[in-house]
Amino acid sequence: MKELSVNDMKSLELELLKNVATFCDDNNIRYYLCGGSLLGAVRHQGFIPWDDDMDIAMPRPDYERFLETYNHQNQRYEVNGIENNHSWHSTFARVEDKYTILYEGTLKKKYWERHVFVDVFPLDGIPDDPKEETHFMNRQNILGIITNASAFRFHPSRHYSDSKESNVSLRNFVRTFFKYLAIFMFSGVNTQKIIRMVNENAKKYKFGETKSVGITVSVWNRHFEKSSSASFAERIKFKFEDSEFWGPKGYDEYLTKTYGDYMTPPPERNRVTHHSFKAFLIDGKEKG
Repeated sequence: MKELSVNDMKSLELELLKNVATFCDDNNIRYYLCGGSLLGAVRHQGFIPWDDDMDIAMPRPDYERFLETYNHQNQRYEVNGIENNHSWHSTFARVEDKYTILYEGTLKKKYWERHVFVDVFPLDGIPDDPKEETHFMNRQNILGIITNASAFRFHPSRHYSDSKESNVSLRNFVRTFFKYLAIFMFSGVNTQKIIRMVNENAKKYKFGETKSVGITVSVWNRHFEKSSSASFAERIKFKFEDSEFWGPKGYDEYLTKTYGDYMTPPPERNRVTHHSFKAFLIDGKEKG
């Protein structure tokens, strides 16, 4: 197999997302650039130069329909989530390029051989009552930590490596300590059972029926990339490399709540990936 460079991975991810976007547009499935991909579209008109993955989000009804209908349209790309793969190891879905092999060093060996991917997150409602929201967020975060601890292996955290923090090494060290403690405590838990609990809880608050929405199955951002429902009520196209993709019209609110001063990049020393991927193209497969 040929090892892929970061630029090779980005090229494959971009082609993958083009396929997903075309499928969604043809089948009236809503998607939005989100996370670092939306930030990259706004600040760089493409990938964040030091980033190496892509993220989209879909309202829960569209997300579930996408997982039901996307597969088998071609032999190269496949979406996996707990809804259509009972051994899936994450609270959200991924569309994967089966012409590649990707080793994700943070995961247990039974999960770590995957493919180059685009992350797909469900968008759900967030409770309107502040006390109920706090209770809900705490429950989702605890379950999310247990999920990750049951699927991860002992591998140092790089979560803050690309942040604006001045004490990145210390914060990664502290996070690694608590990560290892959680793995020690919850390694034997049934991962898929907890993933289903996380998603069932998230679905209690329907997209479009609450004042706020967010990615409530994610444990990396305690505030779930929360934004007003109005921010996602309409979509607009964003230039991304040589293409255009849909994103929320209220991108400024979403990005500000998620990243703060999002137009200011982190200091140069922190412009690195926080992932631990090694990816390869399978012999005999074309890249484009």
